[in-house]
Amino acid sequence: MYDNYLKTSLEAHKAINIMYMKNSEITQRKIKVLKIRDEDIEAFCYLRHGIRHFRKENILAVEYIQ
Repeated sequence: MYDNYLKTSLEAHKAINIMYMKNSEITQRKIKVLKIRDEDIEAFCYLRHGIRHFRKENILAVEYIQ
């Protein structure tokens, strides 16, 4: 659903904001996409200060950072 945002983040090396749900908890994350796979993405998460994996189906919203 948000593949264009993810691809742009990957290709342009730009961070994006996502709303993400895990275990019924919703968090907002600033991430920079490093790899895109069929079911998930690998990204640097600024909140956790490290590389994390995010399931695409759990991404609720995406926005570009101005």
